Amino acid sequence: MRLATLRRARAGDQPSGVVGHVRLDRRTKNLSRRLRPADIVVIDHVDLDRVGEEALVARSVGAVINVAPSVSGRYPNLGPEILIAAGVPLIDSVGPEAFARLREGDLVRVEDDTVYDVDGLILAKGVRQTTESVAAAMTD
Repeated sequence: MRLATLRRARAGDQPSGVVGHVRLDRRTKNLSRRLRPADIVVIDHVDLDRVGEEALVARSVGAVINVAPSVSGRYPNLGPEILIAAGVPLIDSVGPEAFARLREGDLVRVEDDTVYDVDGLILAKGVRQTTESVAAAMTD
């Protein structure tokens, strides 16, 4: 008789990056009500605002994928800085086709500036925001 054993995952077995389920909405406010921890949020929002991003951080999202640029440079906005300071990866400018490629509930992985499906196929690619890139965009 064979007994099932639990195998601990080794570091090499775990995919790198952030893994979570996709939650899509063009408006950040609409998303916050249905988010679970580690969800990957896909939005279309130029100039992320402080209130919306604080709500995402409070819900412990895994990453934020923005179809549009999070900072236009028109005025200072704190949303991107709030996400980055909380350790939430922010990928900008992935393009509107992301809404066609990604489906609500899909399991995806976000690594660097790229979104992958469970088989490792690239679904979207954008610009990974950092504290430095956000500061530079606000001074341009």
